Amino acid sequence: MGKIIDNLSYCQEYRKDRSGAGKGRKTQEIPMKKIVATLMLSLFILILGVGPSMAAIWSSTAVSVLHGTKNQAIDWDTLQGSDQNLTIITLEHASGWKYGDNFFFFDMTKPFDIGSDIYGEWHPRFNLGSITGSDLSFAFVKDVLIATELNVGTNWRAYLYGVGFNLDIPHFNFFALNVFIRDDMNIDDDSTWQISPSWNVPFTLGSARFEFGGFLDYAGAEGGGEAQLLTQPQLLLDISNFSGKPGNFYAGIEYQYWQNKNGLKDVDENYVQFMGKWVF
Repeated sequence: MGKIIDNLSYCQEYRKDRSGAGKGRKTQEIPMKKIVATLMLSLFILILGVGPSMAAIWSSTAVSVLHGTKNQAIDWDTLQGSDQNLTIITLEHASGWKYGDNFFFFDMTKPFDIGSDIYGEWHPRFNLGSITGSDLSFAFVKDVLIATELNVGTNWRAYLYGVGFNLDIPHFNFFALNVFIRDDMNIDDDSTWQISPSWNVPFTLGSARFEFGGFLDYAGAEGGGEAQLLTQPQLLLDISNFSGKPGNFYAGIEYQYWQNKNGLKDVDENYVQFMGKWVF
């Protein structure tokens, strides 16, 4: 994703639906085992993050504006679909440090309307090779990482933890594969798996510089729901490249397809949004 976006891309691996995932689901009491697991995960992250080694080696921040018509958007009170015009503003930040990388974003859907919705995610990852001082690369795998993720929406929260791989594929800025255990805090005494490949590849057409990137999340059934698939590929033109400052401003489209949204059978979404992105 350009000189600055390349750094963002290593952490931009799991972008979720920007409409507030999980909205309308009934909140249940959280079992003690999940509270303990959450506290242990938080302590683990804190211990690894303390000290001068936490200083960022690189960092990037970006603001995006997206607009489009969301076909058959779901009303979570009636479970009926209708077309909606959506504007979304996203703030995202990524950084790398000695023992891993870090990414978070916040999406505000319908920012100019009453009742706008905010959804956020945090993705800290820990490089096992850097932590142990060992070369864990093999075949086309560059890095092996502990991958964690926190998703927070309206009355909804999920934790993911597992293993990640950075793959060395020619011509790609990155290709990553993460395999998670997924724990939705609104679903008692149940968890599932999730597989999340993501990618970013640049290409040129004449003097125009493009990037094609995105992710795919495939999660198993949880709490009696259906398995679900979510993908959000983006095709972006580097506008700032024409003025000799590549990697500062992009414009293009993002496509979203979500099958069995939030585990609901045959509740599918697909739509295109126009996108502008400023990186600084």
